[in-house]
Amino acid sequence: MNALTASCSPARSRAVGELAQAAAKWGCDVPDDPGLIELADLLALVAGHLPEDLAARAEAATSLEMAVEHLRAADRLGGLLPVVTLHHLRLALQYERNARQDPTGRPEH
Repeated sequence: MNALTASCSPARSRAVGELAQAAAKWGCDVPDDPGLIELADLLALVAGHLPEDLAARAEAATSLEMAVEHLRAADRLGGLLPVVTLHHLRLALQYERNARQDPTGRPEH
């Protein structure tokens, strides 16, 4: 393992863990030690089935779809480009967090 891969590994693990927790907050049954595609599939399912009464439904769906795209990009890269993979994971987290905010910009709990 080269130094760059080693330095990105803990951050990657944290990001995957945070995305797994986020998927669970959306009501997903997240498996132990999920892969990126599993997380992408779970968030894609959520994006397609958001409640009709969600105030910012379209914005939340768009944010979740962007998170899915970044998770799939990170999976395609695998371990080849650890910094770029980590970048996609962080963007996926950012988009997922955007999806959980209410229209006033306050995060939901």
